[in-house]
Amino acid sequence: MKHLSILILSLSLLLGVSSCKNDNPTESTPKPTAQKPRVKVPKFDGDKAYALVEKQLSFGHRIPGTPEHKATKNWYVEQLKAVGADVQVQEFKASFLGLEDKESYNIIASFNPKNTHRIMLAAHWDSRLIAEKDEDKSMQEKPIMGADDGATGTAILLEIANMVKENPIDLGIDIVLFDAEDQGDSNGAQTTWCLGSQYWGKNPHVPNYKATFGILLDMVGAKDAQFGLEGFSFANAGEIQKKIWGLARGMGYSDYFQNFKAGQITDDHYYVMTHRQFPMVDIINMPKDPTTGETSFGHYHHTHKDNIDIVSKRTLKVVGQVVTAVIYKESDGSF
Repeated sequence: MKHLSILILSLSLLLGVSSCKNDNPTESTPKPTAQKPRVKVPKFDGDKAYALVEKQLSFGHRIPGTPEHKATKNWYVEQLKAVGADVQVQEFKASFLGLEDKESYNIIASFNPKNTHRIMLAAHWDSRLIAEKDEDKSMQEKPIMGADDGATGTAILLEIANMVKENPIDLGIDIVLFDAEDQGDSNGAQTTWCLGSQYWGKNPHVPNYKATFGILLDMVGAKDAQFGLEGFSFANAGEIQKKIWGLARGMGYSDYFQNFKAGQITDDHYYVMTHRQFPMVDIINMPKDPTTGETSFGHYHHTHKDNIDIVSKRTLKVVGQVVTAVIYKESDGSF
């Protein structure tokens, strides 16, 4: 993921038309609109999400084309089927960092597939082949674990899938785990990143797929994480972003969900919005330097410090609870 200066902005304008056909219309009392009863938002368990991070790391590095990667994929599918999701695995070939045509998999888990009111929740699940930012140059060509960058977002979504099974919801939910997101060339083209979402965007699991909105989770488990207003989300999904941040801050999480402007990040949401044309918000850790005011990725980003030691149960709990609140409130119309 890197900064990008392009803005994709899709804007629609609805015009109302009045008619003077009847000079003396018969007045009638409008019928009240029936409102759905408010649903109880279940509590998200940060301990369970943390255990799901640990489980992912136990498979080893999640590099496309490796046995460890395939074993992790099989486990995801097993977990999602166990909670009643309609699971599809989208296979594609990814070429990255000198490797060619590596087997890669987007995993889509759908709940209430016949419900036309749909929300997408997404994260990437691969871990990076190299650690180009590591201080130890002898370690820069070795793969990282991707505890925060990959495993935390996926863990939160797996736990939300468990919660939806235990607490049925009147909402269509598509959990999408994108592959080959984090294999880009830091000195190359932006299109070397987010290969899974680029492929899915052009080949959605359902023809002409649309969601009301989407939420992307990326690096959402680090201690003292700061989630600023990511730039592409602000430009193209600003109203949804504002509602999420307002909800989070109202829940007492203003230390995590902060109102500073963060950079524009080439992340999976960018390609979802580009190809599928619905708003998607990126919740991503972009700490703000208190001295310069600039935002950047965490100190562990693309280093071997991205391991279980930097993951916080509290941060997982906060992000998971906010996303859970969003979907349950969306289901009853109170979001």
